[in-house]
Amino acid sequence: MKSYKRDGNNRIVYSKDMKLIELIDADYELLSILLRMDIQLPFGDVSIEEMCRRYDMSPTLFMMICQIYACADYEPDESELQSSDLLHIVRYLRASHRYYLESMLPSIAEGVERILEECDAKHSVILRKFYEDYAEEIKAHLSYEETMVFPYVETLAKGESCQKCMSEFMSHHTDICDKVDDIKSIIIKYLPESCPTHKRCDLLFDLYRMRNDLSKHTLIELKLMTPMVIAEERRLQQ
Repeated sequence: MKSYKRDGNNRIVYSKDMKLIELIDADYELLSILLRMDIQLPFGDVSIEEMCRRYDMSPTLFMMICQIYACADYEPDESELQSSDLLHIVRYLRASHRYYLESMLPSIAEGVERILEECDAKHSVILRKFYEDYAEEIKAHLSYEETMVFPYVETLAKGESCQKCMSEFMSHHTDICDKVDDIKSIIIKYLPESCPTHKRCDLLFDLYRMRNDLSKHTLIELKLMTPMVIAEERRLQQ
């Protein structure tokens, strides 16, 4: 299929007039974005711009999100967005939270349980404890954003001023991407040989995907949502 365009450095040129099928063919990992945005198959030969109109999504923002996930060196520029895109950003971040809680974390939990079936009691206790701490930290992080950060951003995006400010919220914003390292070390270095390699690799794939996705999630928050909110705060204070 590979009908998408490439630049002089052989990198894929992402554009709003790409067919959605071309976007997925260029990087199938972007299917997870469509999944969390509840974009339904089949979508025929519609372009990205046409799809965004159907699903009430800013094409510019959608392309930014896709490039954040697809291009390791991509630096999003919030100045290319409109203030109305702020609500779309929060909507996407909320959808990502549901994706983590309903899809990614359960998959990791199942992988842990499959490994525990092969472990002795000592290693089972250690691995379960590290996984439960990992899951609880992620859930607490997402809960803070859902109950504190996102409602504030949504209120601000509607033109209503608030007592607090974004810098106050972000001072409590923790980085949870590196938490996976503890579990990774246990799985790779310390579990006994009785734990099959294929089960370990299945779990490691899920853990690394979760870590990578969380890093993209954080990038959207820090590089797009936060500077746009700060700009909106200044506008409302004038």
